[in-house]
Amino acid sequence: MSPSSLHFSLNIISRKDGRSTVAAAAYRSDEKLYDERNGRSFQFKKHEEQPESFILAPSHAPEWVNEREKLWNEVEKVEKRWTSQLSREIVIALPNDLNNEQQRDLIESYTKSQFVEKGMVADVNIHRDKDHNPHAHIMLTMRPFNEDGSWGEKRPFSGEFDEKGRKIYLDNPWDNKDNLSLWRDNYQELVNTTYERLNLERRFDLRSFERQGRDEKATVHMGHVAAGIEERAKEKALKNGIEYKPVTNEGMLNEKIKKANAELAPYQRELVKTDSNIIDLEQKKNEFKNDIRRSIEKSGVWNALTDKEKTSITYIRNRMKQDVNLNVALKCQSQFSNWEKSLTNKSNELRQEKSSIEIAQKAHEEYKKSPDNTIAKDRAKLQLERLGFNAENFSNEVRTRIEQFNKNANSFKAEKAKFIENKESVKEAIKVLEAVSISQAKVLYNGDEKLNKLHPAEVDKLVQEFKTSGRVIPLENAREYLDKTNTISTKKDMSLVDQYDKLRKDNQFLINWNNSIKRKEEELIHIKESNPKEHQEKMKDFASQRGVIAERFKQVKTSLSIVEKSMIVKVKEQYPNEKWMERIDGNTAAKILRANQKENRIIPIQEFMKHLDKQKENTHGGLGRNVPERSNQLEKDKSNVSSNDLNKDFDKKLAQSSMMNTVANSIQGFMDDSDKGKKTNINRTLDAEKRRNRNKGMSR
Repeated sequence: MSPSSLHFSLNIISRKDGRSTVAAAAYRSDEKLYDERNGRSFQFKKHEEQPESFILAPSHAPEWVNEREKLWNEVEKVEKRWTSQLSREIVIALPNDLNNEQQRDLIESYTKSQFVEKGMVADVNIHRDKDHNPHAHIMLTMRPFNEDGSWGEKRPFSGEFDEKGRKIYLDNPWDNKDNLSLWRDNYQELVNTTYERLNLERRFDLRSFERQGRDEKATVHMGHVAAGIEERAKEKALKNGIEYKPVTNEGMLNEKIKKANAELAPYQRELVKTDSNIIDLEQKKNEFKNDIRRSIEKSGVWNALTDKEKTSITYIRNRMKQDVNLNVALKCQSQFSNWEKSLTNKSNELRQEKSSIEIAQKAHEEYKKSPDNTIAKDRAKLQLERLGFNAENFSNEVRTRIEQFNKNANSFKAEKAKFIENKESVKEAIKVLEAVSISQAKVLYNGDEKLNKLHPAEVDKLVQEFKTSGRVIPLENAREYLDKTNTISTKKDMSLVDQYDKLRKDNQFLINWNNSIKRKEEELIHIKESNPKEHQEKMKDFASQRGVIAERFKQVKTSLSIVEKSMIVKVKEQYPNEKWMERIDGNTAAKILRANQKENRIIPIQEFMKHLDKQKENTHGGLGRNVPERSNQLEKDKSNVSSNDLNKDFDKKLAQSSMMNTVANSIQGFMDDSDKGKKTNINRTLDAEKRRNRNKGMSR
């Protein structure tokens, strides 16, 4: 029995095409939705059967995403440009062998695993107007959400800036051109697994005929208008007792394609039969590429797992934002030490706050019973002020502090319980993944007993090497390979520059968070009079968030200071004879170290400055003079290399030149006037400040 096919397509809802994502959501859900941007409501002709609609969202997304009208209006607001892509839509056919409940479970499971767990919000609408054509529209957000519930960037910030100080963004992983094939293959896998579980014989292959290695041509998509016309033509032919013939262009084209495919069918069956006998490493590699659940199912472990153990696998995948294997789980486990330290700090802060409140209450009692104008009363008042209280308004302030303390204590207890639960989940997942890795390795190495001498994490590395490269490391060479891998892994630990970039990224995140709170506070002004209680509660929440931000700012600032000093020391070690290095700052040190790290050598200072001199020559000589020289050089090189290689080489040199210029510009100020008996820029600034202070003193 040849495999069946299911429609699977992707399209982008873009403002450039004059489309509204609110209107699209209204049509797909049969709801009347108001579009705030266009100032109009959208309501379309109802479908013959009411669509089954629901919204799925990540746990950290704000509550309002579950309101369809609010969700897509917020999307329209956050996307400012006239060319903005508003939503990604997946249209998937559902197998009509399944009942409505099974179809819902299938599409919900698929949407969660492929999109929601990656951070997208999904608005799902299942259409069943025609019994033969049930299908789902999955509208997806183009942006993720930050931890504080605000919109994130479509393209993640790399943590680096270009020579003009502009942020450098990475590619959006959701826009990867391979995603469509991956999503289609995973849907095919899920449908076939569902049919296998339900003991249904039918199987599906969603790949194009070309990818399947079939000479058949796929029929064209009819669309609901053409399909309706053909349906009526069939009914008329049946009623009149005549042979049905297609009447639309699409129908006639599909009829020709079907006839051509029928002629090719016998040859195709022979090819399939021949191909089925070919089993090689590539096929085994593709089997290993299945998601973690499928791998566990194949190993025979999945059915023996508890629901808690299955959930723990999903938890690691969500937390680490990547496919799960044993070493990923071990890395996840190592991250809990930082979380534990954070909890310890919060616990200490709570103890300190509790102690402060208790001391303040005693001090206030002393203040009340002490006579006026006495040392005891003044001492008690001073103590209250040091603890952050006003003696006259103590009752209100201590009540507020106690309420906030209780709120923070409850939040701490909930977080600690979550920490303990998740830590235990990861521990359970590691046990499962150890069994999976060993099971996969036994398949790969035909049950070789040498595997027993290796740690499960080492076994997993051998399995992952095969998954990524298709290379089977012989077990007699495994120790050498693993030692080499460990050495490389050690070298890949975060450098000072990477730490510096990460801290700057963290700093920017806190700034954005703080700005987000400011905006929300401004938006609250309109309810201050009408709903003072809600206003007060939200302001308290903002104050609590600001406390967290202030604490994290302090930590980031301290860490940045330490890393900057370390980078300055390292640069001085690399350039011991440069006297101007005594005045270098952390930012310049980072640029120098980054350049040396990229070039894998210590670049002489003269080489940096040479690039700056070239830049000055080009500026004074004009662009026109420089272009012919470049063209002549290109003509010379063309005789030796291909144009493609030439472009790559030129781009590489251009990027290197830009990097060298950036470093040279940064260090120029520190080199100015050094060793020439003149004052540096820094000293000149200090002298100017001294003169201003002296003039102020004289004027008094």
